Amino acid sequence: MYHWEREVDPVLSIECLDPVPPKPRLAPEEILRRIGEMAKLPRRKTDLYYPMQNGVKDRVGFNVFEPVRYPGALVKQTYWPACFQLEDDEALIIETEIPARAPYWNVQLNDPYFNALEYVYRLSSTNGAMARLSSDGKFRAVIALTDPGVPNWLDPAGYNEGGIYGRWYDCDSEPVPTITRVRLAELRSHLPEDTPVVTPAERSEEIRRRVAACQRRRRW
Repeated sequence: MYHWEREVDPVLSIECLDPVPPKPRLAPEEILRRIGEMAKLPRRKTDLYYPMQNGVKDRVGFNVFEPVRYPGALVKQTYWPACFQLEDDEALIIETEIPARAPYWNVQLNDPYFNALEYVYRLSSTNGAMARLSSDGKFRAVIALTDPGVPNWLDPAGYNEGGIYGRWYDCDSEPVPTITRVRLAELRSHLPEDTPVVTPAERSEEIRRRVAACQRRRRW
């Protein structure tokens, strides 16, 4: 589901053609075993994802993207993770070219522990179907703790540090975005002159529509 407001998730059902007997009643011992396995999941995921995010910071530091491609089922997808850092009175400008063929791309913010930030009531993510490109065809997003009044605000939900995860899927090129750290008061001098102003009323409407769209979107 690329454009949350305009698209509707498909509903699929898989029917087994062979006879399927009713599920048997679980014995108490089996219930306890399954609960034990379920309790291990948060630890396994923490052991996997936390080092991934810390690894980026250890290798390239803050505010630098480190593209990575995984084998297997994700071979068509290139990720561009980074660890962001900014002060309350600063902003981070993410800038990139967009591939000529780009079936799907997105960018989202995570907290320092690799949890996705609140994305229903906050503008902590965007994608190729919802983002607004600059007049020169580039994508520019701004991470700032307060609304900077420009398109593609990525709200870090009060975090001065966290993670960024972007994706190019099956694109004909894989540009590496840049991050520029600037004073929030000087933000517009680092953006194209024709960058639109997003008023508080327009931002409120943007979030209202996002909330309504998320209510129809499948939650994973």
